[in-house]
Amino acid sequence: MSTCDPPNPPEVEALFPEDSAPENRVDKVSALCSYGMRPHVMTGLLRQLLMGHFSDPNNIEEPRIRRHVQNLGAWQPSDNGLNAGGILIESITRWLPNTADKRPAILIKRNSWKWQRRGIGDTIGGNDYTGNVAYAGMWDGSHTLYCLAPNGGEAEFLATEIVKFLIGFSPLIRDQMNLHRFFVSEVGGAGEIQEVLKGYAVPVTVAYAAEETWSLQPYVPRLKRIVFKASELFAD
Repeated sequence: MSTCDPPNPPEVEALFPEDSAPENRVDKVSALCSYGMRPHVMTGLLRQLLMGHFSDPNNIEEPRIRRHVQNLGAWQPSDNGLNAGGILIESITRWLPNTADKRPAILIKRNSWKWQRRGIGDTIGGNDYTGNVAYAGMWDGSHTLYCLAPNGGEAEFLATEIVKFLIGFSPLIRDQMNLHRFFVSEVGGAGEIQEVLKGYAVPVTVAYAAEETWSLQPYVPRLKRIVFKASELFAD
């Protein structure tokens, strides 16, 4: 599904060669949060967004990364759900180093979540008649996207592409996922890695805040135990 943005003005179109202006397309996120935001749901959301972005070279703004994806091939799923070719996009818990093949990769790692209280005992209200009590709190969390490539320049360009994509579409991500905040909080420096890929990695950290709400209701309403007799309601 394409975003309904108006056509690019002439001054924007002039930045790109003819017929090469990128078109950013973000599929509407499915109802993953019907039970509230969870760490693995955010991991899956980020992977889904990145897979959609890198599945078509026309989505990519950075010319060097766009040409690289055109040469390598866009992201494609395989029969077992992993990456069949092109750029590698995977959770760090599912990543197998022997599948890297020295190609660019984006590894998604969840960081810690912190609970922020909204009130005394997390209580935000209640119903005196039914005994129902409502509660709410806030999860503050972050994920780090490790942009891996055989050389430092390519890792930097890949990180820049991801940063521009996430910043540009952060309002839509916040709205669709019912988040209070979603933003790129930090872009780390490039570091050399020797153990697996013998290349470079640039970490991109995104932070977010998700509200958690729930309620507790007694099995028996408070007024259910009150019994009146007609004879007691009228004086003699």
